Amino acid sequence: MASTNTANLPWWKTAVGYHIYIPSFSDSNGDGIGDIPGIISRLPYLQSLGVDLIWLSPFYSSPQYDMGYDISDYKSVHPPYGTVSDIQRLIDAAHQHGLKIIFDLVVNHTSHLHEWFQASRSSKSSPKRGWYHWRPAKVDEYGNRKPPNNWMSVFGGSAWEWDDESEEYYLHIYLKEQPDLNWENGELRKAVFEDAVRFWLDRGVDGFRIDTVCIYAKDAGFPDAEVSIPNSEFQLGRKYYADLERNFEYLEEMRGVFESYEGRELVMIGEYSGSTTPEVARRYCGDQGPLDCGFHKQLLDLERTEVSKWVLREPSFELNRLLGVHSEWQKMADREEKAWTTVYLENHDVARSISRFTDDSAEMRGASAKLLAVLMATSSGTLFIYQGQEIGMTSMPKEWGIEEYKDNETLKYYEAVKEGKASGESLEYALSSIKKVARDHGRTPMQWDTSVNAGFTTAVKSWMRVNENYGEVNVEVQNGDGDSVLEFWKDVLKVRKRYWEVFITGRFELVDLGVGKVGDRVGVYWKCAQEENESEKKKALVVLNFSKEKVVMEEVLEKVFGDEERGIDDLELLVSTYPGNDSGTLEAYEARVYIYISNV
Repeated sequence: MASTNTANLPWWKTAVGYHIYIPSFSDSNGDGIGDIPGIISRLPYLQSLGVDLIWLSPFYSSPQYDMGYDISDYKSVHPPYGTVSDIQRLIDAAHQHGLKIIFDLVVNHTSHLHEWFQASRSSKSSPKRGWYHWRPAKVDEYGNRKPPNNWMSVFGGSAWEWDDESEEYYLHIYLKEQPDLNWENGELRKAVFEDAVRFWLDRGVDGFRIDTVCIYAKDAGFPDAEVSIPNSEFQLGRKYYADLERNFEYLEEMRGVFESYEGRELVMIGEYSGSTTPEVARRYCGDQGPLDCGFHKQLLDLERTEVSKWVLREPSFELNRLLGVHSEWQKMADREEKAWTTVYLENHDVARSISRFTDDSAEMRGASAKLLAVLMATSSGTLFIYQGQEIGMTSMPKEWGIEEYKDNETLKYYEAVKEGKASGESLEYALSSIKKVARDHGRTPMQWDTSVNAGFTTAVKSWMRVNENYGEVNVEVQNGDGDSVLEFWKDVLKVRKRYWEVFITGRFELVDLGVGKVGDRVGVYWKCAQEENESEKKKALVVLNFSKEKVVMEEVLEKVFGDEERGIDDLELLVSTYPGNDSGTLEAYEARVYIYISNV
């Protein structure tokens, strides 16, 4: 009998999170943009799904150069989304529905329109000048003005922008409309903790997902980065601003703010850099680390090369690579590590997982979505579902043109290629990459029903085009249909919580199936409970067929058990994505979970 006693664990370890991208979730007033009242109206749905925690993307005042990650006022709300009163109603309503709620904390940078930056740029003698990174220009041998160093922005080009008003450069790791804050300045840190953290903790929020948590500290010497991209004026400078020692000190100070709220179990979940390794992550979220856990980005960046996210690996997807990366991060939850991690395959920054890792055709979409649901629900850590993932939403159709893409990152890349300024890629190659990995794929409106605009809005036109498959992929059609992706998610989340010692906190042991017909298509791993009570052993065997081809189960089991006498007969089929299938053949994109409980 599985134990349901998780009282000795922090709530955020066993919680199932749900990530809401506000502009695309639910529009309550018919203006074509999602909003806070729309979220409130959908709380009963989220409760019925089986989630315990909702994470909101940024809702703060913003000119929207980077969809809200360029904040102009931490203490107010972007008007199309609602008001501070609406946010308070959402916090209270979530708690009434038994849901925790966390916000996005974006404090590596602000908008260039934030009053702090406006004051900072107003004069070199401004009291807030030191709240951002300002540096004088370099001059080359011909007398031409040059940036202070050769660091490349995440979005391409220089990470420095010349400001005519104050005649210096300022640093922006992201867009030029997102100047980086100078965390070395103590007055700046106090302002951040007051405006961005305490203001919302005082209103009852249960914690934060902390954006770009690894890059607050910068090497104060701002040295040039080594050349890693030939024939490029600007180079990757992460070595000089990611995971620096001073960064941990800043986060310890932030942790102190959270701990000052005695009697409240608040959570700090960081977003690691793409270069952050599991070893470094243990310093952030280990036994003595400032964070509770974090989102790593290595599965999100699985297709990209070192050159950029747009120059993709060939082949772009390899099962052994996906499971290898996943396994390394799963080790964070091993009991002896005294650390923790998150489990997720989608968010607002990536294409849909069905389209990336499996088969999003009408024929295979449901099976693919269920397969990935099993991978997530049986993995250790705090699980996060992204809106629409629970119904099997897919990336934008490949037939759609560049005019359907809204994200600044994508459009800047497209224009750079068009102008011959991006690593030599052709426009044809650029469009192909955009149709695979652009952030817009995860931002199309939520598909609620079969009405116009999928029930997302009553407006004639939504802010972003609705995916054309909404007639089949929507909540209304799937709700109550026992064979649907939505109902499967509800069931598999119940299994996850019932056998929490195996699936939430259990040890992940990847089985090496080698290279070949089976190993290239099938993933297998054990999940083993790590109880203190050694009188009972619990473990599960998870088998995932990542292909359209059927697989003979005996071939898989030979790889798993070898010549052992005890094998599959000792295991009970707990979950199959093809209900009732316990045959000798794995169907296309089938996933199975076998459970073994023994009193010894």
